[in-house]
Amino acid sequence: MHIYQIQKNLKLALEHALKNISDKTPAKDLPVHPKIELEIPKDPKHGDLTTNVAMRLAKNFSTNSVKLAALLKEELEMFAGSNRLGRVIRKIEVSPPGFINFRLSEEYLYAFLSKISKEKDAFGRNESGSGARVNIEFVSANPTGPLTVAHGRQAAVGDALCRILEFSGYTISREYFINDVGTQVQLLGKSIFARYRSSNGIEAEFPEDGYQGEYIKRVANEFNKKYGKRFIESKPNNLRFITGFGVKYILNAIKKDLIKFGVSFDKWFSQKKLSSKTIKKVLGKLEGKGYIYKKDGATWFKSTAFGDDKDRVVIKRDGSFTYLAPDIAYHLNKYRRRFNRLIDIWGPDHHGYIPRLRASVEALGYGKNSISILIVQLARLFRGGVLLSMSTRKGEFITLKEVMDEVGCDVTRFFFLMRKLDSHLDFDLEVAKKNSLDNPVYYIQYAHARISSIFGFSRNLGDRLKRTRYTAELLKEPEELYLLRMLYQFPIVVEASASTLEPYRIVEYLNELAKVFHNFYTKHRVVSDGDLPLTKARLALVEGIKIVLANGLRLLGVSLPERM
Repeated sequence: MHIYQIQKNLKLALEHALKNISDKTPAKDLPVHPKIELEIPKDPKHGDLTTNVAMRLAKNFSTNSVKLAALLKEELEMFAGSNRLGRVIRKIEVSPPGFINFRLSEEYLYAFLSKISKEKDAFGRNESGSGARVNIEFVSANPTGPLTVAHGRQAAVGDALCRILEFSGYTISREYFINDVGTQVQLLGKSIFARYRSSNGIEAEFPEDGYQGEYIKRVANEFNKKYGKRFIESKPNNLRFITGFGVKYILNAIKKDLIKFGVSFDKWFSQKKLSSKTIKKVLGKLEGKGYIYKKDGATWFKSTAFGDDKDRVVIKRDGSFTYLAPDIAYHLNKYRRRFNRLIDIWGPDHHGYIPRLRASVEALGYGKNSISILIVQLARLFRGGVLLSMSTRKGEFITLKEVMDEVGCDVTRFFFLMRKLDSHLDFDLEVAKKNSLDNPVYYIQYAHARISSIFGFSRNLGDRLKRTRYTAELLKEPEELYLLRMLYQFPIVVEASASTLEPYRIVEYLNELAKVFHNFYTKHRVVSDGDLPLTKARLALVEGIKIVLANGLRLLGVSLPERM
């Protein structure tokens, strides 16, 4: 029985048990199909699966959660004893303040090992997405400078999430929104133009809030090499031309960095495609619904109708659009491309922007659950414990490319994923460069490489090992049973990671699996000439571990070294 089927059957059994109890002790306002969640306990002492349904519904039965959990346990034990679930669930326990814990049978865990060996690269895959089309827009850094560490974290998160959702049966489209119009782009052009003129001996006033990084000088020098003094005069057309050159040059550099980082996009959407006419047409659509009005010479969107704390300006008094207006048009464009769901991944400075965008999606006629907006907190860069300064505008920053060049792509990606999205991330370059077990990614990759070396060593046993028969039941040591329990959890972790949109769950799982494996390896010899059946059983176990480590790292976009 697949682990998903076990979860489904357990949920049905719990629902049936709740009904039986309510028939004996009438419940108040009990849902016809109560929401039942099964999770992996944080402490393995509490079993293999757990649910808090008794804690959530105790008040409906006018009792406390421990008593309701005990009643459910009795009902479940009777139910499990009369069907296949009884062969899978070895024990049901109640723990305060009302958890119901389930322990899987060793028989099931042993059978699970052959399933991993059979499915290999597909192990952990699920169809929870049912083919739903999802657009994920991430990174979308303004083409005004190189990708920074902050952009790198968004890239790692977005790409890992795409991989996880695809593995979970979703059809994914990766998208990068190019903000190639507006004040920041104009400022970029002025900054490059000033450096260009200065390099040709013309005194040029640098913009007060201009971009001061060395990369601006490089762009200006490249422009100078290609065009000489052809655009040296201070004319609007010359400024527009050099601005376009700068945007294209920086965008190409961004694309190269992302390719090196292992991140690709299906669509690069230029904001220039959203013409003023298109934006006004979308606003007219909202006006027809009564959500656009004029006040104090500006045009407003009635976002308070959808839970925002105040209405928002979409067209200023001078007739220019605010950021919200093209964003509304852009998201409508995505919906019209027949996506079932939109996921936007933004930096922390956009947190206050979420309510107004959600309001606009609802105003356009799409469900509020059809869009998810994820905020990825900042990553702080350290070197040997010393915080490094970061300021894009002043040009004081370390680029994503520089980090990749120093510590490697694998380590960079993994470090960016080591914390939850809403947690700040401290990235120490010196720790990241260590080839030791202090380095989290090395710790996991070393487990994968160590297993490869075990299989290399086992070849010395030749045909004797091939002819040996074994059963998984030979795996009886506590460390072996713990590893079996870890392996069955992988599909659950993948599905949970997809449903919560949180890649960190897989990082956390892989860390624990590697830790348990290394502990097993130090206590038990895998390949033994004196006990070939046990050797073969343990090789089957470590093969399962290797498959799961490989599948998990692949979902994170991290490579799989055979040797280290």
